[in-house]
Amino acid sequence: MKIKIGTRGSKLALVQTRIVVKKLKGVVPDIEEEIKIIETSGDTSGRKIVRGMFVNDINRDVLRGEVDIGVHSLKDLPTELPKGLEIACVPERRSPNDALISRGNLKLFELKKGAVIGTDSPRRTAEVSHLRPDLKFEGIRGNIETRIRKVDEGLYDGTIIALAALERLGMKRRASQIFKLDEVVPAPGQGALAVVSKKGGRLGFLKKINDDNAWKEVACERAFLEGVGSGCRGGVGAVARVRGKRTELIAVIHDGGRKLVRINGDDPISLGKEAAGIICKAKST
Repeated sequence: MKIKIGTRGSKLALVQTRIVVKKLKGVVPDIEEEIKIIETSGDTSGRKIVRGMFVNDINRDVLRGEVDIGVHSLKDLPTELPKGLEIACVPERRSPNDALISRGNLKLFELKKGAVIGTDSPRRTAEVSHLRPDLKFEGIRGNIETRIRKVDEGLYDGTIIALAALERLGMKRRASQIFKLDEVVPAPGQGALAVVSKKGGRLGFLKKINDDNAWKEVACERAFLEGVGSGCRGGVGAVARVRGKRTELIAVIHDGGRKLVRINGDDPISLGKEAAGIICKAKST
């Protein structure tokens, strides 16, 4: 059996695609993969990165039938997929935390006053500046290796990278500090992969590599993200963790101040919606 897979061409994207292929071969040993590298607008545009720029071109090719599936970092997916597509599965998740990469391997509170952190993320800027209001934040472009190199070359004092990306690239040792989940609340879906396919297709076997806990966690986080909408310009974070039969959610929004909610419940999607209601009510008072 042959499956054609669409992916970005970065080292991380290819590593993530190989992870999915390995898992698929564990359940369908005779599967034969063909990988198509797709250049996305997020890779070529000099504009500010917005949600969807790294996934839309790949999803277009899935819809057209040019590839069977697309492999994405789940945090890049908009809450609403194009009509006819679905998240077919979410394989086992890696650490959702953010990590600091700094020159001299310094921790956040060891950085000099006014140190420059390279990031294009409003969430990371808001969360880290909440801890260190004296720091400066400047935009940074490029893949993970490029961003780390820019820090090493002294263009920035530090940058913030998803720990899962460092783990997958074998670069976890570069982390100067791993932030706790309530210190720098991750982006919804961070650390998870999404395999996108057409609805009702012939690829039912994809469900065999779905991780139930990861699925529940990202469903909760995406329900929160959908609930708060796109009106917050200061950054939104959410991370859910399945604990037995219950799910715990930490969510944050920056809009005229940092508003954080920590709740737990039995139904992940209802929990995400509840957190959005709580935090939006706090926003309006």
